[in-house]
Amino acid sequence: MKTKKQLLGTLALVLAAFVTVFGQQPSELMTFEEAMQIMAKQNPALQRAKQQIKQKEFEVKSKKGLYLPQVAVSAKAVAMSDMLHLDLSPVADAVTPLYNTLGTYGVFSGVPNPDPATNGVMPVLPDEMSTAIVRQKMLDAGEQVAAAEWDQVIQEKNFATVTADFMWPLLAGGKINGANQAAEVELGLSKEEMRATEGAMLTELASRYYGLALAIQVAEVRKQMASTMEKHYADAQKLYDNGMIARVELLHASVSLNEAKRELNQAQRNIEIVRSGLTATLLLDSSQFVLPASKLFINKSLPEVSWWVASAKAENPLLKQIEGKKELVNIKSKVDKGSYLPTIAMMGTYNLAEKNLSPYAPDWVVGAGLKWTLFNGMTRRNTIKAGETMKSQVAFAEQKAHADIEAYLTKLYNELQMQMEQKKELESTMELAQEYYSSTEKAFKEGLATSSSVVEAYTKISQVKALQLKVLYDYDVALARFVQTAGVPEQYIQLCAGENTIVETLPEEN
Repeated sequence: MKTKKQLLGTLALVLAAFVTVFGQQPSELMTFEEAMQIMAKQNPALQRAKQQIKQKEFEVKSKKGLYLPQVAVSAKAVAMSDMLHLDLSPVADAVTPLYNTLGTYGVFSGVPNPDPATNGVMPVLPDEMSTAIVRQKMLDAGEQVAAAEWDQVIQEKNFATVTADFMWPLLAGGKINGANQAAEVELGLSKEEMRATEGAMLTELASRYYGLALAIQVAEVRKQMASTMEKHYADAQKLYDNGMIARVELLHASVSLNEAKRELNQAQRNIEIVRSGLTATLLLDSSQFVLPASKLFINKSLPEVSWWVASAKAENPLLKQIEGKKELVNIKSKVDKGSYLPTIAMMGTYNLAEKNLSPYAPDWVVGAGLKWTLFNGMTRRNTIKAGETMKSQVAFAEQKAHADIEAYLTKLYNELQMQMEQKKELESTMELAQEYYSSTEKAFKEGLATSSSVVEAYTKISQVKALQLKVLYDYDVALARFVQTAGVPEQYIQLCAGENTIVETLPEEN
């Protein structure tokens, strides 16, 4: 393990490499946790998912409004081909002769005496006087009937109204309850989709963040290779000058040095390629250089796979979404069955203003209405049966998803265990490769080994170092997929550090 002074020196070399390759200082060191926070605030995919949750929250509030009455103001102007009228002339024709006959020939008695001075003595007028008074009234009434307008206009052909209307559904066959329940489920589904997006973005961030860390460390390995090849070429030049090796050995050392420099340049350029992907994930400015402060890591051990499978069954967002869809299917089934029930609603209208409206029209109307579909061509029955098949489809999809997720978790778990084992095996291989290189280099200086043997020996060291870094990178990315599938992406940060975590530093120079 490097000392603090060595680590600072290595970091300075990496920063120098950035300055050499890109011509400017990187803007900031960034830990993986800080990168996650930036991604959560700026990544478009996560922002879209957050906006979708807000949309569903407003839809829930919208559906609650279905329980309340709907009040509206409406205006209408009407033009009819003819006005509406009621002709009662036949009635007048029928009663006029009666008034005339009674006014001419009728005989009446018992008319009360209207004179207060004499009605005490004579409370009722004589028959002659009673008949004369009643006949006169009958003749006057007959004249009024004849003079009256018996063809009345009920409604002008052009009129306009402004009304306040309300409608309040009292019973809708479960449609309103179903709409509200479905809105709540849709909100839950959008939250699970957000969690799924967060998990996917965690994997993307791990791939690109630790990909950049890998690229930087691979560039350091290539730098060490180039430095060693320079030293080897200098040794070969001295041995050639002293006549201890043939020119072909010196040429081989020169070719190996050029190849090491080429690989170093390629590795340094690859840093920028990988960095651009991380910049896109974090939605940073393209001119902003990010240097990972968190190193590649690997865990010493993980909980048993059964623990992760149980966690996935309870928390995996895909399974949660399937549960939500199953609930939506159940809600739809209830609503479909509710179509056999009647629909009942209260309604009312109040006239706010009018022009040429019939005087016989009421100022307000309140009532209740019912609609009950008794037969609709077997549509409801077949719709309900279709809903039952949807329940079966969702059940089979859920069954398959459970099996697939368990199999995928088991696969990833075995990959993680394999990478832990590979790290230990590569540590032993590295010790042997370093010992072999030391022996070969010593033999070369004594003229007992060829340049190709030295190059081959150190190339093996570089390969093993690169493999060690690749194993850690593969582990870090696979672990992100693993915790994402298990439905606990928040555990990734906990697994990045701690006593159970081995953090890799930049390889040491020899």
